[in-house]
Amino acid sequence: MWGEEGAAGRKGAVTAAPAAAMLGWLSRAVQPPAPRVCGTEGGPPVTAPRVRLRDGRHLAYCESGVPRDRARFKVVFSHGFSGSREDSVRASQS
Repeated sequence: MWGEEGAAGRKGAVTAAPAAAMLGWLSRAVQPPAPRVCGTEGGPPVTAPRVRLRDGRHLAYCESGVPRDRARFKVVFSHGFSGSREDSVRASQS
């Protein structure tokens, strides 16, 4: 009635169902660890000056160049998503 092709198709469907169920279970069972917030107990230490934003997040920054009282200009450098506060163009100290 089914022939050889029909029987092979059913056998593939029967073995694919448990494999799909196992993958579904595995994706739920493997969870990443909870995030650790800087400055909280059990979290990494705060290593840079930072500003608290209105929504509760923190924005870390790095100052470089001449001291504030001698500075004639204020320059803000935004590094974008692929860098860090350390990736700025450094001004000379003189």
